[in-house]
Amino acid sequence: MSIQGKILVVDDISTHLLLLRTILNDEGFDADTTDKPKTVIELLVKNNYQVLLLDIMMPGMDGFQVLEEIKSYKQLSSVNVIIISAKTDSWSIKNAMDRGAFDYITKPINVQDLKIKVQSAMIEKI
Repeated sequence: MSIQGKILVVDDISTHLLLLRTILNDEGFDADTTDKPKTVIELLVKNNYQVLLLDIMMPGMDGFQVLEEIKSYKQLSSVNVIIISAKTDSWSIKNAMDRGAFDYITKPINVQDLKIKVQSAMIEKI
């Protein structure tokens, strides 16, 4: 199976990272993970990821702050950010989209929904 694109997954819970990486790798993506939101910019610049799956609720730096920082870097403007969060309220979803998120997935994750949204984010990169 050919690699369909590079994805970075950011979450502070290791079981979420393992689950998402396994699902994405099984779909043919090259998925990496980190539980350190402060390293995201450096990783995105260095590894040329097309898509970022980003949790909102993390210690030290939340997903909204990471998203805002990403959008302030011109060279990262092509990275599609998909928020994955247990926050299902309309304010969080609207806030993420207003800050430039490509899409929003709520936890618990629907695997089919995840695959469709990641494929959509990748297609837009072609």
